[in-house]
Amino acid sequence: MEQLKNDAGSARGVVAVLTAGCFWGTTGIFVRILDGLGYSPLTIVFVRVALAFVIIVIVLSVRGRRDLLKISLKDIWCFIGIGASSAILLNLFFSIATVMNTLSLAAILLATAPVFVVILSAPIFGERVTSVKAQALLIAFAGCVLTSGALGGAGVFSPAGFTIGLLSGFGYAMYTIMTRFALNRGYSPLTVNVYSFGVGSLICAPFVNFGLIVSTVADAPGSMAVLLILHTLFASLLPYVLYTYGMKYMDTGKAAILVSVEPVAASILGFFIYGEVLSAVSLVGIALVLFAIVLLNVPGGMRGLLRRPGGGTDRRTG
Repeated sequence: MEQLKNDAGSARGVVAVLTAGCFWGTTGIFVRILDGLGYSPLTIVFVRVALAFVIIVIVLSVRGRRDLLKISLKDIWCFIGIGASSAILLNLFFSIATVMNTLSLAAILLATAPVFVVILSAPIFGERVTSVKAQALLIAFAGCVLTSGALGGAGVFSPAGFTIGLLSGFGYAMYTIMTRFALNRGYSPLTVNVYSFGVGSLICAPFVNFGLIVSTVADAPGSMAVLLILHTLFASLLPYVLYTYGMKYMDTGKAAILVSVEPVAASILGFFIYGEVLSAVSLVGIALVLFAIVLLNVPGGMRGLLRRPGGGTDRRTG
């Protein structure tokens, strides 16, 4: 019975992280719209994290869970790290990268995060770099590279955009690692998220063009309200909550690899909305990312996958 409960929790965690990746794949669309309205990258980040903070605090208050807002002062460094890595290294640099690169290339650069996570989690948290994890990481990263279209020469390559995109990947990794510190200290995923959004808002606030926000909302209150709320829900609140929840049921490296589904979602959306190239090579890359996700969830990895038709699996190497 306990094993069934653990398996169910693990399955929910996988679904949560995959769904978070799909939601994050929509971020570039909202960033481009707001960039077209004159919003700076920091203003874009502030809007989504500040609204997410307000929404989650209201929800917790209405549901009588204000206890989730309590943290120990000795752990404040952890939440400052979460907010800073999320707001600046991840959100800010990714917002800039989506404007300077194609959506797919920005997403693939963000998808370098699992590499940083797996490497750093081994010495920091003692997480094993298993053969299954290594297989999935290599296949997923290769798939992300192919999905981006970078090897096909699609679009104009920007060294600055490439560097900023890599920094967003590093920020993503640091957010994941700092979140693991908080979860290991017994904090709820919702506690982690509310302080991530709150600290991120405070960091961005001094650089925000509040006048522009007010004027654009005043000019078109209905459409802007819908845009900003959807931006907050799909690019911030829902994916962060789902990703942090999923991390409860798996190690840090696995969560980071699973969320590699984000470039797939971004590439598909970029194709349908902006007509960005989705070549045969990109389709192969998408297939590899999906295969890596399947591989990561099959006991024994490649060996287990090949043995499955015969019914024998080895659960020790996963």
